[in-house]
Amino acid sequence: MRAWEDVQRLAADAKPDQLSSRDAALGLGLETVEVVAKRLHPERRDPLLQFTVPEALAVIERTSKGLNRFLIESFPLGDRVTVAQVMWLYRWRGALDWAEKGYDLWRVVRLLNPLSAATHELRERFTRQIYEMGREHIAKRLARAFVMEVGRAAIDLYGGALRVPQEDLARHVSSETARDLASLEAREAEPLRILVAGQRGAGKSALVNALAGEVEAIVDAVPTTSSVSAFRLTREGLPAALIIDSPGLTGAKDIDDLVASALSADMVLWVCAANQAAREIDRQAIAALDRNFTDDPNRPRPPMLLVLTHIDRLRPFDEWAPPYDLADESRPKSRSIRGAIEAASSDLGFAAADTIPVRIDTSAAAYNVDSLWAKIVAVTPEARRARLLRLMSSIKSVSSWSAVWSQAVNAGRIINRTLLTRAPPPAP
Repeated sequence: MRAWEDVQRLAADAKPDQLSSRDAALGLGLETVEVVAKRLHPERRDPLLQFTVPEALAVIERTSKGLNRFLIESFPLGDRVTVAQVMWLYRWRGALDWAEKGYDLWRVVRLLNPLSAATHELRERFTRQIYEMGREHIAKRLARAFVMEVGRAAIDLYGGALRVPQEDLARHVSSETARDLASLEAREAEPLRILVAGQRGAGKSALVNALAGEVEAIVDAVPTTSSVSAFRLTREGLPAALIIDSPGLTGAKDIDDLVASALSADMVLWVCAANQAAREIDRQAIAALDRNFTDDPNRPRPPMLLVLTHIDRLRPFDEWAPPYDLADESRPKSRSIRGAIEAASSDLGFAAADTIPVRIDTSAAAYNVDSLWAKIVAVTPEARRARLLRLMSSIKSVSSWSAVWSQAVNAGRIINRTLLTRAPPPAP
């Protein structure tokens, strides 16, 4: 994103004369590529060379397809122009200068009729002014578009997007999801993975039940989750998703397993009981997640929401008459809920806007789950970016070892073939 901002600034400053010749256009393109390369590889003294040969071929292929589409769609008879005709036009480009000189001579001859010549000159000068203004505007737009298209290609090249073919990304399913989807007999592509985490007894399984309504009696059947369980999540406005119910945290020994689960997640719903003040284990686990993702610059932490459960158990204990307007100072329950949001957000490092109070136990109708859904949908674009980076990391690992094995096998065949076909030494 920062590289794209650099490209946009360069495009805004692009001048029409930077496309006035082949060398000028190449210079502008090189400047654009350098801006992107330096942004994405600031630690290297030679950032322009930080791409692989397959990536270079991929960007050539992509650019060729774009030029082919432009030629066919935007150039008159573009699908019928031959290379010979293009070369002929290039050789005769100087004839345009002679035509313009001939026209200037005709203007001199026309001066023999002064009245008619003056009328024609005024009209043509006005027309040319409009033409020059339009041409200047179009030239600026063309220069900006040129920089932005080159910038897009450079970001793909130096950012690693070309290392994995798009068709592979569309087909790839991570090993964790393959296992979960196999148990559900699913056939769709890689869904979003939403991890539900928090202390045991905070209401994680109840939250899964409230969100994935088709999962029946999960709270009654499994009161405490002892292993990771996946359930299909369907909702209008949300792409295909799996909601992952993780084991409840009971101590520091559970943190490593939770971090491992978070590495395969694209969104995290952290569940915390509003009436539970002991949150040290939550703080330790969230800090461990932050450290793990900070250590890998290619995997930023997925979006996290704080779900505050058991709000009905806040003071006054005997009151439950929703809905509650948290800005209403006249209702003690509203003040308690707002205070619980502020305390939990501060304790665990969440923004108050990312903290959603809910009631999800089975003794009464669920409350404020629609607000949680709205927040989940709002952060879905960020979760999709997390999924893309997770997939690229997963497919890169699989592809790298497959490529190494294939190369080793092919090299072995070559050596084997060479040894087997070598002429035997002459008899003594």
